Amino acid sequence: MRRRYAAQFMIEKLLRAQRSTPPRSVWARFLGRSPLGKNCEGWYLGAQGEIEVGKKLATLTPEWAVFHALPIGGHGWDIDHVLVGPGGVITINTKQHRGQRVLVEERRVLVDTRPVPYLRHATFEAERVTTLLEGRRPLSAPVIPLVVFVGAGNIDRRSTPVPVTVLDAGELVPWLTDLPIVLGPAERLGMIELLDDPDRWTDVPLSSGEGLMESFTRLDSEVRAASLQRKVLLPLELASATAAALIVLNAATTLVMGMLAAQ
Repeated sequence: MRRRYAAQFMIEKLLRAQRSTPPRSVWARFLGRSPLGKNCEGWYLGAQGEIEVGKKLATLTPEWAVFHALPIGGHGWDIDHVLVGPGGVITINTKQHRGQRVLVEERRVLVDTRPVPYLRHATFEAERVTTLLEGRRPLSAPVIPLVVFVGAGNIDRRSTPVPVTVLDAGELVPWLTDLPIVLGPAERLGMIELLDDPDRWTDVPLSSGEGLMESFTRLDSEVRAASLQRKVLLPLELASATAAALIVLNAATTLVMGMLAAQ
């Protein structure tokens, strides 16, 4: 299971849905329309967020074992990241909300005034891992659920929800390294072996993920190129075309005026 990479589950769903999306026309490419299919943007943005958090987790010391995209149900649900380290066992629910305001209260989280069920989801994920581990060995410390926001414009913490901790992605690694030591090497190894066993995660079929990241990288390049075309190149091309038309019109007007004056 440690071979699974960040956002693998999300990328699998994205590419599966993307297969039925027809290719863009030449005109759509010129306008910079996204190649993403209907309802695919959420999965695309979610994958981006998980990949970004995965890169941050990769900077942790070798004392930390990191798992990504662990499936926990037959309805398209996975745990984005699970960590085992000196500070304990941690589950991470990653959410990307670029530039949006996040309000954290004791019993709820709001994104731009819209209530979201992230606290409930994070709690469920920690409970699922707790059940999985306690079935084989007692836990000396509770599993810690996190909600980690990527790219939020602001996180306003009015109070601290229990037991979930809400963090910005930039706070994640320092927060983890500052945790008190609650697990020794032997206990960590036992938990890692349990989580790394594919037989513990048989709720949904597991794919190898071969070729998925390459396909996602190509799609990501197309999305970024479309955004560049739409936001930068297309306005420049239209401005250039307008300027060229004005030059031609001015030249034609001058020519006509000259011909009229010569008569």
